Amino acid sequence: MDAWHPVTPLLMRRLVEHVETRGGTSAKAKHQATTIAEIAADAGVTERTFYRYFPSKEHILFSDYDARLDWFRTALRVRPPREPITVSVRAAAESFPYNEALPQIAQLRAGHPDRDVVNAHLHRVQAGFADEIEQHLVRNTERGGEPATDAALRARLQAHCISAAMFGALDTWLNTADHRITELERLIDLALHIINDGIR
Repeated sequence: MDAWHPVTPLLMRRLVEHVETRGGTSAKAKHQATTIAEIAADAGVTERTFYRYFPSKEHILFSDYDARLDWFRTALRVRPPREPITVSVRAAAESFPYNEALPQIAQLRAGHPDRDVVNAHLHRVQAGFADEIEQHLVRNTERGGEPATDAALRARLQAHCISAAMFGALDTWLNTADHRITELERLIDLALHIINDGIR
């Protein structure tokens, strides 16, 4: 499993820089031409240190997801208990510290030669976000006379719908030409607005 290391943002930037300066006609060719030795050396770490945290250079592309999940978990816990869940989720997502290399990383993710690798990472983290939202709902929702099983199902469905909406927005952003952070935020807003209309 990927671990977050203080040098990770620098590794991400160095990967972007190497890919952007490579020759080749495709993102795949440029990505394959970039070596771990080059990335590690430019970031000031040894290859041994690199492999301690990342099984491959592909894992750098997704290393920020776990850190963002931790951030999201913490931010969600401090939201007011009676606040609408989509408002809480949006506020927690807005609090993310964005790496300046994120738009370029998004382009590399979108151009990754193995789409199954990208989808596997996205689905894993999407499930993690859904779990955090579900726990938040269970902690803060009064179920009144609703049976416990029904309340649990409601919380689970709401959580997975909201998480799917956020990651649907992310996936859309990864596959468009506009990789500005403001466009990602706009798509997340739209996704939550759409899903909110269906779960009130």
